[in-house]
Amino acid sequence: MLLPQRIFVTIQSIRSRNYQQQLLKEWGVYQSTVEVAAQYGRTILDGPFRGMKYPIRSLLNRHGIPILFGTYELELHPIIEEVTSRRYNRIIDIGCAEGYYAVGLARKTDATIYAFDCEPRERYYCRRMARENGVADRVHVGDWCSTRTLRSLAIERCLVIADCEGYEVQLFSDDVVAALKSCDLIIELHEVPGMDVRAVLLERFLSTHDARLITFEPDSIGSVPDRWRRFAREIRPPGQQWAFLTPHI
Repeated sequence: MLLPQRIFVTIQSIRSRNYQQQLLKEWGVYQSTVEVAAQYGRTILDGPFRGMKYPIRSLLNRHGIPILFGTYELELHPIIEEVTSRRYNRIIDIGCAEGYYAVGLARKTDATIYAFDCEPRERYYCRRMARENGVADRVHVGDWCSTRTLRSLAIERCLVIADCEGYEVQLFSDDVVAALKSCDLIIELHEVPGMDVRAVLLERFLSTHDARLITFEPDSIGSVPDRWRRFAREIRPPGQQWAFLTPHI
């Protein structure tokens, strides 16, 4: 018997996180993160979320060096500054992981945050970080964001952030896109076998949104001490992109 999609995705998410942690230890990233945290503390030093505090267990369970030095997803920093200057009643973060954007945006805006992740440990870390940063009353954490859930939450003008490992193709169906016609979106684009995800999603949003594509540039490493520069950026496929979508004026 096939597993229900939610259970299957949850199991896959746990396995993926376990594998990532194993690789980080093998590559020396874990030990280097321990050393950086010991020297600089566990508060983000630069970037749009400067001053945000990280639970140490959460920091050590991922590539924490770009987070601490403020070089994580560096290409999106101008977009984050742009969206935080706008007024949203709600921000929906799908694939929130430990809460980098969910908690970071709660600190920089007055919006209510709805954060979703299938991995149970990540939901724990997200709640923990929200408490440590004094925004737990505005960060609501859930496990699964279905198309129905997204349509129900995307009321009026809100911000949607999605990093959901290819699920974006299913999530942003035609009826969901219609419901998001007044929303801004930041979608991380992933590879799906046999499909051009970028072309498919941009076509769906063509009649309602303007699209700006942002490409990962691994050589952009910001102001990171020489000792840590080889770990200054997150590990991701070359040329990976995000789509920043804003409603037609």
